[in-house]
Amino acid sequence: MESTPFLQLQMFLIPLSICIVATLLTNPPILAAILLKKKLRQETRYLLLANTMLSDLVFMLLNAIIAFCNLSLWPLNRILCELAYVGISTGYISAVLTITLMVLDTYLAVRWPLHYLSLLPSSRTIKILGLIWLLAFLFPVSILILIETMDIHPLQHQKMCLILSFGHKPAGEALLTGANIFLLTGLATLSSLILYFYVKLYCITRKSGIWNRKYSRARVTLLFHSVLLLLYFGPGLIFSIELLLYRKELIGLSDRIWICITNSNVLMMLPRALSPALYGLRYREISDAVKGMLFPARVSQIGVSD
Repeated sequence: MESTPFLQLQMFLIPLSICIVATLLTNPPILAAILLKKKLRQETRYLLLANTMLSDLVFMLLNAIIAFCNLSLWPLNRILCELAYVGISTGYISAVLTITLMVLDTYLAVRWPLHYLSLLPSSRTIKILGLIWLLAFLFPVSILILIETMDIHPLQHQKMCLILSFGHKPAGEALLTGANIFLLTGLATLSSLILYFYVKLYCITRKSGIWNRKYSRARVTLLFHSVLLLLYFGPGLIFSIELLLYRKELIGLSDRIWICITNSNVLMMLPRALSPALYGLRYREISDAVKGMLFPARVSQIGVSD
């Protein structure tokens, strides 16, 4: 740890702070607009978007706390660090599951428009979102329980709150392998599902003419979503590959610290900063609701003049 140039690591506070400010300026207003406006709250696509915003907010706040503590020489207590990682993992898993469900929701709306409301009404969506949070919570909690039961405590002797190792005991190695396999399998499965639904959507809509123009709304939307999906799923893949390389002794501990901090402070924060604008504010209903909430007098004047 002492061989790592700590002053250079502190430079990561700059992009982290920019992403935090960008997220806080757009995420809470969109989330509040959806939850407070009954019309938006009753639509499945907006409920899914609100859950993504909430998951991102939980992830961003806890990740920012860990990052500022690590890079400000104020290490978190081991228990607090482990609990923070439970919250971060829950937020991350909830976000990627909800994004996958958003693609499925779009597919159902296009494939069966007449039966869409009966297939995925808002009441059923709320139950599914509750199940998503439960599943997202169970994985990190199970890992934490196993760590405490096996007396591994990977964070006990570290000066920074980073998941760098599960220890050198056989139990720790087995737990690391299992977590890595689970993460890779989950990301591969969700990515395959998203790709499948996008291909099906293209096959269904290609004769409608929405893809003909070079800069059509469909092409731009697909580009935005593809970039965001890469930013959401990429850091999880990087984390898994990083664990594998370190276990095979292909990279050292100093390299792992650089990769961990770059991944958590930049790559994982980018989609949280970009998704409110690319996912949320592109919907006219949400944009109008946010403007009405932030600038009620101006919106009233525009309504009167119209």
